[in-house]
Amino acid sequence: MRAKMALIIVLLTLLTAAGGCVFEPRKAELPDTGDDGTWITPNLPKDVFVNLITGLAADANSNYERSLDQNFTFIPLTEDVSALGSEVFEGWNKEIEMEMLTRLKGIFLGERTFQFGDENMVFEREDIDVGYAEFEGEYVITLETGDGSPVETYAGRAIFYLEKQTQGWMLTRWEDIDVSGSFPSSGYLRGTLRGSN
Repeated sequence: MRAKMALIIVLLTLLTAAGGCVFEPRKAELPDTGDDGTWITPNLPKDVFVNLITGLAADANSNYERSLDQNFTFIPLTEDVSALGSEVFEGWNKEIEMEMLTRLKGIFLGERTFQFGDENMVFEREDIDVGYAEFEGEYVITLETGDGSPVETYAGRAIFYLEKQTQGWMLTRWEDIDVSGSFPSSGYLRGTLRGSN
């Protein structure tokens, strides 16, 4: 019994010397504000869309950025290129996409939502192969400035190309292929934000 007590005293002494008193209160951790949104490890292709949704909604950009392949490209509609100029879309890569997202979040401080496919994330076409997937269908983006202005909606049809990387599935290309009703497309949104530089 004495040996056990002596061992406990020695251990407490070592701990105290190494890092202060064992019984000192620790510093309170800052609460999780959810600035990044919840990250889902993209083990399935559709997990990428969930991370893009939380990445757009969150104040921080990490979920969105982590969802894009290093060689990500965006392909706009011909109509958007004609309306805004080809130079606006030239070389659209991951870096430009993230700059656009940062600018978007600086303007639309209210709620920001994505919908991919229908309300259950079912696409018109879903082709999934080993390490490669294509999803074709509708998307809807809604944005609020947060000052009581009307909600802005951007919508269209696109093909989303995904590849499985070592860290999971990632979006390699977003190609707008058609408009949806009278709504401006994601390409129009992207192009006007980049053109406002």
